[in-house]
Amino acid sequence: MKKHFISLFDSTHLWWTISLFALAVLLIVIASIIGVADNLPGIILMYAGIVSLLFTFTHPWKKAMNYVILAVVIIGIFLLGLLAVMILDKIGGDRKINLDGIVEGFALLVLIPGILTSIIGAIICAVRKI
Repeated sequence: MKKHFISLFDSTHLWWTISLFALAVLLIVIASIIGVADNLPGIILMYAGIVSLLFTFTHPWKKAMNYVILAVVIIGIFLLGLLAVMILDKIGGDRKINLDGIVEGFALLVLIPGILTSIIGAIICAVRKI
């Protein structure tokens, strides 16, 4: 892990790291200016910015299998969160537990872009090998 973080700042990866981070910040700022509430272009820009931000940290990965493992972990986290909300809802009985918004926000802003990042990264690495 320590080696991976340092490799982001190698001379071979530094340009990609800086450009992907700048692109992510630019896309997220533009999406925030446009607005993401019921605005499809803003939502697409926000997802593109988050995916670009995730690629900032994963672009040195050379194997498609790393991205597949990332997708499996993210899907597992999503399923565990869904299970936790269902269990808390059943335990709560007549009391309303408002974790739905937190889980929904986490799923929409982290998990879905994470899955998109892992799929795109796996495809890019697989095509690069050919």
